[in-house]
Parts: sequence; C-alpha cells; structure tokens
Amino acid sequence: MRSLAHWKMILFALANCVALVSGAAGQMPSVTEVPRIRAMRAMEPIKVDGRLDEPAWAKAEAATDFRMENPKEGAPASERTEVRVLFDDKNIYFGIRAFDSEPDKINARELTRDADFANDDKIEILLDTNHDRRNAYRFAVNPLGTQQDALITDEGRFINLTWDAAWLSAGRVDDDGYTVEIAIPLTSLRYKEGVDAWGFNVARIIKRKNEENLWTSWRLAFGLERVSQAGELTGLEELRRRRLLEFKPYVTGAWRQGAPLIGRPGYDAGARATGGLEVARIGLTPSLTAEVTINPDFGQAEVDQQVDQPVALFSLLPRTPRLLSGERRRLPVRSRRDQPALFYAAHRADREWRAITN
Repeated sequence: MRSLAHWKMILFALANCVALVSGAAGQMPSVTEVPRIRAMRAMEPIKVDGRLDEPAWAKAEAATDFRMENPKEGAPASERTEVRVLFDDKNIYFGIRAFDSEPDKINARELTRDADFANDDKIEILLDTNHDRRNAYRFAVNPLGTQQDALITDEGRFINLTWDAAWLSAGRVDDDGYTVEIAIPLTSLRYKEGVDAWGFNVARIIKRKNEENLWTSWRLAFGLERVSQAGELTGLEELRRRRLLEFKPYVTGAWRQGAPLIGRPGYDAGARATGGLEVARIGLTPSLTAEVTINPDFGQAEVDQQVDQPVALFSLLPRTPRLLSGERRRLPVRSRRDQPALFYAAHRADREWRAITN
C-alpha cells in the first residue's frame, strides 16, 4: 500500500498542472464572447480630411482590444489602434487612429485604387450589413487614404475584387502614427431598416513587422474574411435606407474636315454631336437594383485586331477566348487589296492558328 506521502506528492503535481493550464488560459483571451462597439449619431457635419478633429470623434466609443493573428496568435498587438464609428442620414463614418512608436518607418507608397497593398501598412474594415454571418463588404485603406473594396461571399470562399463602390477616404501620417477617415454612403450598402446590429470587424497590418492584428476573429484558422466570427456594430436602429439613384449621362462631339465618306464617293465635313445615358441605377428594394442604358457609348469597347495579309499563309495571333477547343469558324477580314477574304480559325490548346486565304 502506497504511503500517505506518496499520495501527497501526486496531489501536489496535479495542483501544479492545473495552475499552469489556468495561467495559459489567462494569457489566451476567450473567444466565446462577441465584442461589441456602438456607433454614435453625428450631430454636426463630418469633413473627410483624415484629421479626426470634429468633437463627435472624441465622444464616440472606441474599439481598442486588438490581438495578433500573426506572428504570435492571440498576443496583444504591439501598437495601439483605436476605431470609432459615426453615422448620419447619408453616410456611415469610420475614424481610425493607428499609433506607431516608429512613425518614420510606416510603409505607405501605393496610390492606385484597388491595389493589393502588398508592401503597405493598411486598415481593413468588414461590414456584414445583413448580419447573416456569411457575406460582407470589405473596405481597405493605406495610411495615404488609397482605397480598395471587395465583396466577401460564403465566409471568404469567394472574394470579388472587381466590385467598386463610391466612398470617400483620407489618411495622414503624423508624429504619433497615422489616422484614417472614411465615409461610406448608405446608398452603397444593402441592409434592412430597423436592425440594431451589423457584423463588424477591423484588421490592421503593420508591414515592417509582418504583423496582422484583428479586433476579433484573430485565430489563425479564422482571419478577417471569416464573417461568422466577426463582432457587432450596434446602435444602428435609426438608420433609414435611402433609395439608390445614380445617373451617368454623356455627350460627345466631333469636327471633321476632308474625311472620306464610307460606301460612296466624296468627303465629309462639319460638326457632329451625340449623347445618351451610359447607365442609370435605381434601387427598387434592399436587394434589387434596376440598371438602364440609352444609346450607350461603345467608344471604349475592345475590338479584334485587324489582320492584313497579301498572300495565303498561317499567322499566330493572340488567344481569343470566344473560340472553344476544336471549334472552327469562317470569318471575314480585309486584305490590302480591299477585296473580301476569308480565314479559318481553330483553337489549339493555348494558341490560335488562323489560315488566311484570298
């Protein structure tokens, strides 16, 4: 039979194990609680200049508890970040103060919209406006205020970078780090009136440290695009959906002198003008938008390259996606002699050989 001292040693070892596990749990914050931040109505106009000097910003609640996804999962962020949210009848505003202990080392070079910001610091905002925990909007800016936006579908399974919305942003680098100010028109978002909360998350990337911090969803298995793990943006029950009305008309003019007429002898001269409606977007419901066009301008439409060949031969041309594998088409082209000609086109793997005959 084991002695009493032996059992005491076993109990002491178990107590130490429990203490170690409890300490590790204390260092790794719980992910069961959904973090929340409340948006505040702005009672004064907000100027998007990156300064965050309106009194409303100082009164708004701030999201500050950012954690690392990389390089050390769950550790507190190395630099402090504060995110505040305001709204009025037309826009929802985001003010970000990104503190940095070495502001001269902030990476901010990209000025092209929808760039990937591969070498820049940046702020990313996720908005799940329908709160379905599956789909969301993503808005990103670097410290210069350069924009990138995308649609996230099925928790990041599909990310549509070609989607572009009309929104404003501005950024400023100062001695404390940098600030970013964003205004997103409510007409650019689809949401239901009377809903108190949206899904909400923010990420900050510090490029020189290879550090990615998130307000929530900071687990390596999650990330910003895991919409179901986002926090909540509350206080939005006052929002009223504004009907989307967007019109893009155009007018073009030209003056011609001595231009040969097409199809008949003579020359053309004089002024010409035309106009139309490039696109009109009208919001019918929160999830349905009608698009109308009248006499659109196809001046920027892509056309096939003209092929001029005096004799029959094979010519290697750029791949044409319309031609399927094994498909053959007989298409007219223009020869140098201005005589009708035909060529056969057949798609062979990643090349297209066209045999041109007169």
